[in-house]
Amino acid sequence: MFLREEYIAEFNRRFRVPPTQPGSAFLPCPRRDLDFVFSIQQTRTVARDNTVQLGDRWLQIEPVGWRGSLAGCRVTVHEHLDDTLTLTYGPHILGRYNELGWPLLEETKNRRKAVEKPLRGKPKAGFPLRLEIPQQRRDSHFPTATAASDHHATGHFTCY
Repeated sequence: MFLREEYIAEFNRRFRVPPTQPGSAFLPCPRRDLDFVFSIQQTRTVARDNTVQLGDRWLQIEPVGWRGSLAGCRVTVHEHLDDTLTLTYGPHILGRYNELGWPLLEETKNRRKAVEKPLRGKPKAGFPLRLEIPQQRRDSHFPTATAASDHHATGHFTCY
C-alpha cells in the first residue's frame, strides 16, 4: 500500500525526465519460446526405468520413437511460472507434467492418450495410471540368485 501510493509517486516526482522522442521504447519480441526462457531449469539424469526425480516427484518419460531408452541421458526439467513442468532433451520435448508430477494429456496425433484402468468397468481418460506389467518368471543370469532365495527360505546364510 505504501509503495503503491506514496513511494512510487515520490520516486516519479524526483527522477522523471521527459522522453527525447515520441512513441514507445518497447520492441516486439520475435522469440516464441518465452515460456521456456522464463522457467527455472535444472539438469537431471534419466534413471534406468526412464524416470527423472525432481525433489519428491518422479516424472515418467513416455517411450520415444527415435531412441530405445533415455536411461543415462542428461535432460532439462523446466519449472514454468504456472507450476507445470516440461522435460526436454535437446530440441525434443519429452513430456509435460502438472505441479504434482502427473503427465498432462495432449490431444495430438503423435501422442497416445493415457488411459486409467479402473478396477471394474470400462477404462476412462485420466490419472493416476496403474502400470500393467505381466508377471513372468525371471531367468536370472546371476549365479547367486537361486542360492540367495534358498537362503531366505531356510534362514541360513553363507559368507564367501
